[in-house]
Amino acid sequence: MIDSVIWKEKLEQDVSALKNRLIQRRWSNRSIVLFERELTLIFFSIRALIEAGKLTDRTSHKEYKFTTYPNKGEVVDDVTKYDIDEVFDLDSGTEKKLTLKLLTHQFIHAYVIFTEFSEESKVTGVLLCSDWEKRNNLIQLPIDLAIEIIEDVIRDEIKSVHFERSEKTDELRKVKIL
Repeated sequence: MIDSVIWKEKLEQDVSALKNRLIQRRWSNRSIVLFERELTLIFFSIRALIEAGKLTDRTSHKEYKFTTYPNKGEVVDDVTKYDIDEVFDLDSGTEKKLTLKLLTHQFIHAYVIFTEFSEESKVTGVLLCSDWEKRNNLIQLPIDLAIEIIEDVIRDEIKSVHFERSEKTDELRKVKIL
């Protein structure tokens, strides 16, 4: 059972830990992997809330702006995915909008996830794409945008739910969550 209050309380803890990562300057391979795992679990939790109907349509379908980098026409596989600058054109970033639901999909099905750092060794975000998006684009998620998204989810409150009965199955289904 997904109790949104309990799940959002955990997201509050997670976003607090994520904010602490903003001041971290020493990054071992282990801490990078743990950071990527934390983000993945956060966005998995958000996807679970969406799928359980525990977020409003306004939040789950909200569009956020991202920079995306096109695939150079190269095959992205288990070897080449570590050479992102060889398979993606990091000089040709374009702005693209993605819904929260589609962003969570990128994390759940992540094929490439690569942590980015500033010159001062502070985390700035991640580059990622799912197994199906790898043929098209690499998505850049700045850490400040990740925090904004998580906080949007935490603040989301359902005011009303509209149900309709399916003509085929006779089941009641949520069709609109406000």
